[in-house]
Amino acid sequence: MAWFEHLNISSQCQSIIIDQVQSLALEQKHIIQCGINYGKEAFTIYRRNPDMHMLLFTIKGRGMLSTPTKQWDLQPEHVIYVPPGCENGFDINPDENQELIWDMAWVMLEQQSYWDQRLPHEITYYPTQSGSLLFQTIDCLQQALCLNYPLADQISTNITEQLCLLVANRTAPHSPLALQRLERVFQHAKRQLHYPWQVKDLAAVYPCSEPHLHRLCQQYYSQSPMARLTHLRMEHAAGLLTTTSWPIQHISDFCGYPNPTNFSTRFKSWSSFTPRQFRSRFQSES
Repeated sequence: MAWFEHLNISSQCQSIIIDQVQSLALEQKHIIQCGINYGKEAFTIYRRNPDMHMLLFTIKGRGMLSTPTKQWDLQPEHVIYVPPGCENGFDINPDENQELIWDMAWVMLEQQSYWDQRLPHEITYYPTQSGSLLFQTIDCLQQALCLNYPLADQISTNITEQLCLLVANRTAPHSPLALQRLERVFQHAKRQLHYPWQVKDLAAVYPCSEPHLHRLCQQYYSQSPMARLTHLRMEHAAGLLTTTSWPIQHISDFCGYPNPTNFSTRFKSWSSFTPRQFRSRFQSES
């Protein structure tokens, strides 16, 4: 089958595209273009002989990358790298994707010695922890470029440095994907420690069944899900006790314990001190 160039983007897609014309910092780092796309219904691009390094980070939904000989299913929390000169096309994958969405971020890099030495010579597809942060970083870069000079240049330079770090450290093969996803569950919970979390709520964030969440927490933390959550609440409470003058009742509420007696009991079990004793001892030393 002949490979042909093709582009089809639905009117429902929303994109941010930043190139070297808009940002001198991208030119200095040999980044041809970066962008994000909220893909909906159709987002299809086929190229015969692209002359750049390309990375696609999937955030939500599913995409598909095709070459004349192979296809890759692009799932959330994964990145695919395509070297220069490799015929390819990518579009929304309809499999298990009833809404036909594909939210993704991309970075296109020059064929230049800095990137040539740091990137492989074949298509690679790996789990990544960097996708969501890269997506937000590109969004921040677009906002920074709307500021007045010289602030726009100063901030965009710093953001572009972060962009390069995320590209260079896009994979973490030593960290199992299940652990990465589990960490994100509890990072999510840490943003709402006051919420009356139950195991079913945490499992829904993963998402997985409650028994599977128990098994994962035992495997990676040697704790039950609720014990892990309690540990995070106590750590946060300890920080607030030593760095603020908030009333203990307020700290108790903030960490998910409306009853201060229950909070004091839990905290003493965790630290061997009551909240008041802990503050008295460690706040004066800090």
